[in-house]
Amino acid sequence: MVCKPIELENGARGFVCYRPTKHKCKCGREARLLCDWKVGGGTCDKPICEGCAISPAPGKDLCHEHAKAWKEWRRERAQKENR
Repeated sequence: MVCKPIELENGARGFVCYRPTKHKCKCGREARLLCDWKVGGGTCDKPICEGCAISPAPGKDLCHEHAKAWKEWRRERAQKENR
């Protein structure tokens, strides 16, 4: 368990304690990355491990689902450019 001291606006002090959670990738390994595919007003943030992540650019990691979407987007873009 991890406990961190906090101080409230009124000067009161206390601790917030929690159990750190380790995110797991779909494959079962520890996920140290989050999917960077843009969805809605943010990013997918699905936990992924280094082995399963697809990195289309430096500092960008995609889950398996969004890696497929990225490849499809690239294919469609190439088709439009070749017309």
